[in-house]
Amino acid sequence: MTLERGNAFTPVASATMIWPWGWALGAGATTGALSFLLNLGPGAIGSGLTTGLFFFALVGGAVALIGSKGDRRARRWAGQYPWKFAGAPAVAGGVGVGLVTLLTGGGLFGGIFAGLGTVALLWIILGLIGTVVGGGNR
Repeated sequence: MTLERGNAFTPVASATMIWPWGWALGAGATTGALSFLLNLGPGAIGSGLTTGLFFFALVGGAVALIGSKGDRRARRWAGQYPWKFAGAPAVAGGVGVGLVTLLTGGGLFGGIFAGLGTVALLWIILGLIGTVVGGGNR
């Protein structure tokens, strides 16, 4: 697929081409481990996993928007359409949090609401970051 003017470019393609794996994995692992250690007892595994997934998506999306590495066309697209770009990491984080909540005893509705809440929060945060620092001049 070429990325020239006029071609369809999706948030998922943009996110995968500029995703900072090192930053995202580091933030997710660190915050997940800290959350697990601070909540030792019942539910500690679920708490650690959901916190880690949330910060994996948040830091990965934010560094992708702010950073200067990766494909310049993808960064330019993410800067021009920050709310569309924010959808991909938000949905990824929300699905992960919803599944972990469901599988660790949160129930079906608990998993759905936790996932939807995470999607909304990540989308708003990343969209605002992209709006403030993004721009078409990259």
